[in-house]
Amino acid sequence: VGDGDTDHYCWQRPEDMTSSRFAYRIDANHPGSDLAGETAAAMAAASLVFRHSDPHYANELLIHAKQ
Repeated sequence: VGDGDTDHYCWQRPEDMTSSRFAYRIDANHPGSDLAGETAAAMAAASLVFRHSDPHYANELLIHAKQ
């Protein structure tokens, strides 16, 4: 999870960025069940996309979605 305000003010390639970019995490003190749910849903949906072309990757996505 990043800082949207900072990210949206910078329009350049990541390779050229020199400013600090902070990352945040979800934990007991900083809840984010909505974000965790959206991420799990995206992984589950992506597992369906890759199930025929890359079954190993699809299975890995599904495992992490269930976590």
